[in-house]
Amino acid sequence: MKKWKKAFLLTMTAAVPIAAMTACSTDEKPKDGVSPASPAQQTSKLKLLGPTRVNKFIKFDDREKYPVWKEFDKLFSGAGLQLDYELVPNEQYSVVIKTRMASGSSLPDIVNISALDNTTVLNLAKQGVLLDLKPLIEKYSNGNIEKMYSKEFPFAKKTTTSPDGKMYWFSNLHKKMYQQKDPAPVSLTMLLRKDWLDKLKLPVPTTADEYLQTLKAMRDGDANGNRQKDEVLVYDPGDFSGSIAQWFGLGTAITAVDVENKKVVSPWYQEGIKDYFRYLQKLVKEGVLDTSLIGAQNEQIQQKMADNKVASLSDYNLETYQEQLIRGGGEFLPLMPLKAVGGITPAAQLEPPFLAWQKYAITKDAKNVEAAIKFFDVIYSEKYADLFYWGIEGQTYKMDGGAKVYINKGSDEEDAKTGQVTGAHLFGGTVFPSVQFANLEFELTRVPKHKADNELNVMKYKPYFVNMNQNYLAIPDDKQLEMKTKILTNLNTYSTELATKLALGQKSLDDWDQYMAELKKLGLDQLLEIDQQLHDRYNSIQ
Repeated sequence: MKKWKKAFLLTMTAAVPIAAMTACSTDEKPKDGVSPASPAQQTSKLKLLGPTRVNKFIKFDDREKYPVWKEFDKLFSGAGLQLDYELVPNEQYSVVIKTRMASGSSLPDIVNISALDNTTVLNLAKQGVLLDLKPLIEKYSNGNIEKMYSKEFPFAKKTTTSPDGKMYWFSNLHKKMYQQKDPAPVSLTMLLRKDWLDKLKLPVPTTADEYLQTLKAMRDGDANGNRQKDEVLVYDPGDFSGSIAQWFGLGTAITAVDVENKKVVSPWYQEGIKDYFRYLQKLVKEGVLDTSLIGAQNEQIQQKMADNKVASLSDYNLETYQEQLIRGGGEFLPLMPLKAVGGITPAAQLEPPFLAWQKYAITKDAKNVEAAIKFFDVIYSEKYADLFYWGIEGQTYKMDGGAKVYINKGSDEEDAKTGQVTGAHLFGGTVFPSVQFANLEFELTRVPKHKADNELNVMKYKPYFVNMNQNYLAIPDDKQLEMKTKILTNLNTYSTELATKLALGQKSLDDWDQYMAELKKLGLDQLLEIDQQLHDRYNSIQ
């Protein structure tokens, strides 16, 4: 999850606009999924509350100078909406929103409640502070919301339907496709210095043992040329999100969803777990795994990268930002899952092509709920999605072989000067939800062939585990949530410490039964049972 957030922050930032809308009912057919306002109707005003956008160059306050905002303004005004907004500095928003919502008074019509956890949100709903959206959608929507949630993003219903069958928030939605027909997940994998392989004339490893030998050869062959044996692997064994764990067929967290088999598993109970720790002990014993970076802050890892000492690490297969950190330059090769132990097919770790995140709600103080629903009808229109993610054709993107690709995208400073920005850059993550129809073709144009080839192979690869297990679990009910909260803190702490000490050889595999007994005592079996219930309910939601 941390990696996903990091990668997303590299492409998206937060902003906050606010506008007002009017309720309208007309027999005229909508254009681009947005119903035009009736000339005879009054404009409906809406007040929206959200965090400010953190970007010193592209500011929502300057929105009138950007061509893309003029197009958005047409959408909202065309639907009879006039938007007013209350912006709170991003760093203060978490505290402000908790206080405002707890007070339950003088609330805006629409509010970004992403800073609140599900428990808090559901409690607010029980108190009547937040409205159930389903009956409002049925009564007032022009069909856009249902189309997006049922046809384009059906997975979103599964993660926004409460245990009582109601819906209290809308989400950001993201879908990435290839050739307009194939879902396009990206992978988190082990990256290996390609330029060092070429320099030392080393073959690309195809097994875990060959990978270990390659790391030793890079170190002993002075791959970075500084006459020191300091070329290292950066890997934290404290959890199971590092991609080496999947070579041994292990899930990506203490409980992990096997999406293909609709089953929740725990790496601690999987077949390859002991062999995984034996392998990590080899990496430590051979001195290629830098133990000083286990649990380290990101700044320390970046410094090691800048010093040209990182031979391998786990990250996205299409990343390009790591190479930029290396003084003197460098190039990483993403590896396919490597065979590690007989009888176990290595798994890939994938980031799903479909994502739903963040929360946007309608409050009890909404003066015109019909207008509030029409706001989201605009948000979930194809025209809005196009402007938000891609911008304006001929200005920020062009068509290339049937796929959209960005045009001459520069730095934020450069884009602010030219005015050629997308909606995402102007106000993404604020009071306006993100709706994104991405395509893999554009990403492949930005990376070298070896990374593009890896991605095309990953798309077809099985078995796999996902890096965001919560995306495949329904919202827990009060009892489930209370039990999970009670279990997770101590269980995660013990699991992290145990995994680290086993990897370092500070605990013996001979005492395995003792470790399993402690994990059970701390609630691992109960957690598995609850998460399986949540996954089953997720799969049952239509």
